[in-house]
Amino acid sequence: MSGNQHTLRNLQWIIWSVLFGMLFFYILETENSFAEACNYSINTVLYYAIIIYGNALWLMPRLYRKKKYLLYGGSVLLLLVGITFVRLQVQSYIWYTWIIKKPYHHFLKDYAYMFIIHSLLYVLSVAFRYTLDFFQIEQQQEKLLKQHAEAQLNLLKAQVQPHFLFNTLNNIYFVAQRESQATADLLEKLSSIMRYFLEQGPQHKISLADELDFINNYIELEKMRIRYPVHVAMNIDAGNGEFRLPPMLLIPLVENVFKHGIDKSKEDNYISIDLRITDRFHFEVKNTLPEAVRQSDMECGTGLKNLSERLRILYAGDFVLKSSRVGNLYVSSLNIPL
Repeated sequence: MSGNQHTLRNLQWIIWSVLFGMLFFYILETENSFAEACNYSINTVLYYAIIIYGNALWLMPRLYRKKKYLLYGGSVLLLLVGITFVRLQVQSYIWYTWIIKKPYHHFLKDYAYMFIIHSLLYVLSVAFRYTLDFFQIEQQQEKLLKQHAEAQLNLLKAQVQPHFLFNTLNNIYFVAQRESQATADLLEKLSSIMRYFLEQGPQHKISLADELDFINNYIELEKMRIRYPVHVAMNIDAGNGEFRLPPMLLIPLVENVFKHGIDKSKEDNYISIDLRITDRFHFEVKNTLPEAVRQSDMECGTGLKNLSERLRILYAGDFVLKSSRVGNLYVSSLNIPL
């Protein structure tokens, strides 16, 4: 439990305790017995709590927040009327059966007065719900700040000796150029990927061209470890090419194909990458699915789970991430706002 939640819970206990004490001593001082004071105070606090918590913790999250306004309004009215009737009946039954032992009949004004009191408590419960939301938002912000600080620390750790590594790769590249041009080309792509991690990775947003270069270099490096050629088709419709997006947002969909969707014993591996920008950004990856690989295998990796969590943080609910099997193809798609 966070510090804010702990404080809020303690504050609630204090408020209920103070309310109970005030009611108890008020009834006691008006020449009523100890039993009468206990009966009135316990019943009052109990039904107040039912109204406040019933609306704030149950009705508003399940009905009002889901825009079921008519059902919510009817449920609130039913709650207030029901609590008013039950409270007066139960309280009177205890009072006049075990305490003063005299019959008593409630009048309409008694119900009207109690209903007004309960309606005011309903308003208080709405304020309580928004107070809870405030603390939850504050807690989420603290969590995000902590995650950001940890990410920055991890990034700094990862950058301890990057330039030394680049210099070493450059030396190997010049040697490989004399011995094997293919090896030199692969080293150049690896160097580009590592430079992407160092220079583009920490940025909030990068150009779509840089992201696509990273994906192309990754594909070329992955293809070298597969016995047979992998047929890769890319269809890019990026409009004016000025779109910018968070780094490494697309690569999990491509990486998932090479981890789970390639049959190294076959020659007909196929990957299709489609990107188009209309009123939103659309990215789709299709690949042939080996017979031995189930759809659940494609979805079990941490890459797609991490991507989904990252999208939730970046775009709240304004994104679509889908993966499904269509015939002998596995299709993954991402849709985000511009």
